[in-house]
Amino acid sequence: MTAQLTAVVTDDNVWPWLREDTTFADHGVDARFVPLTDTQRLKRHLATADTCVSVFFPADLARSAGHRLRLLQITVAGTDQIAWQDLPATVTVANSFGHGRSVAEHVLMTVLAARRHLLWHDARLRRGHWHSRLADPEAPTFRTLPGTTAGIVGLGHMGRSIARLCSAVGMRPIGIRRSAAERSTDDPDLAWVDGPHALPDLLGESAVLVLACPLDDTTRHLIGATELDLLGPDALLVNVGRGALVQERCLYEALRTRRLGAAALDVWTTPAGPAPTPPSPLPFHELTNVIMTPHYSATAEDTYRDRAREVADNLTRLATRRPLRNVIRTGEAEATR
Repeated sequence: MTAQLTAVVTDDNVWPWLREDTTFADHGVDARFVPLTDTQRLKRHLATADTCVSVFFPADLARSAGHRLRLLQITVAGTDQIAWQDLPATVTVANSFGHGRSVAEHVLMTVLAARRHLLWHDARLRRGHWHSRLADPEAPTFRTLPGTTAGIVGLGHMGRSIARLCSAVGMRPIGIRRSAAERSTDDPDLAWVDGPHALPDLLGESAVLVLACPLDDTTRHLIGATELDLLGPDALLVNVGRGALVQERCLYEALRTRRLGAAALDVWTTPAGPAPTPPSPLPFHELTNVIMTPHYSATAEDTYRDRAREVADNLTRLATRRPLRNVIRTGEAEATR
């Protein structure tokens, strides 16, 4: 079939799965891969492409978009890496999910590891010290999960998956969602759901706080010293949203002084670089009550496979003039179709 639409793909994780999918090609969509690092070639393709499939869309790429570009298909859920001010108003923007289960399993893994002092015991046994309660009455104890309240901030695809997995192991999830105006106890996945105004209540009840909300002007530095003190010295903070949801200095000091029990951090404010790059200017790595991971909670093979399916479906929908899914912003060109 003669190509009716052209798509340039920059996501090298989604591309192998997308390349094997023939559904959109059968409807006249020609997709080709250009790495983000090949800037000049990418800009040439963007000048004539109908669709761009990418993780990021910085200002220089947004300014290179040609008049034919109709859809920016982001292959992640977060959209804080899009240069909105430079993106033509004619372009529709959609995002992708598929990562809920992977992130939920990461949250459960880190909750268990932190509560059971897994890294502490591992480090000591490597030095020959048997600090289990069987051999050492002073070894730290831990509790199993049933009845533990998990407060989840953000109840999108990711937050919902976390809540369901928490429920499955006997935890008591509660949550905050932006659209809630008042408290509800009718939610099938959570003991209660409320709006942002209920954050102090959620913090006061939670033994585990999970941050799974997007980063925007209303959530930046959502958690500071006051909020950490409401959690208390036995609580665990798990951040799988964005690093800037938390005031980093306040978090470090709360962990260092044990005003907060522990943290599992998968997201940071310092971007990765080509050379080894510490994730923070603060020495989190020196703290024994922190689990540090490099923003990998969503990177299961299943995630990329499922995202490729979502992308292929939207490319097919665009080619066949059907409504797109996961639309964040409808471009002027599509709004008038």
